[in-house]
Amino acid sequence: MGVVGKILVGILGVVVLAGVGLWFGIRHVASDIGSHMITTAQFKGVHVGESRDAVRDRLGEPGGLQPQDKPEPPAGTTCDYYLQKNVSLAKKQTFQICYRDGKVAATQVLPSAEDEGAQDKGTSSGSAKP
Repeated sequence: MGVVGKILVGILGVVVLAGVGLWFGIRHVASDIGSHMITTAQFKGVHVGESRDAVRDRLGEPGGLQPQDKPEPPAGTTCDYYLQKNVSLAKKQTFQICYRDGKVAATQVLPSAEDEGAQDKGTSSGSAKP
């Protein structure tokens, strides 16, 4: 095998290794995001006054991803965000659960990309609340 052949084999090896690494990375991120998703029914089961620990025990830890255009949380609260499970990406809503002093103070459903697109066009695809 000539020098050019060895270089091509080396480049091919690097490309294959990079592709395998990328594939594993994407699978890890997708798995992590999926573990922070909840159903609409689970979100509806969260009630004002419930403790943060009880909510997280039932729903799991909130996701690391947060919506870009999230509304200001109520004064004096910190909020957790969960993505909606079992719907297409365009229809996924984000569930906001806000706590004050370790207790649920407010919950809100943030609109999906599809809902926001309909608002931009001046139409409505229905209520943004589940």
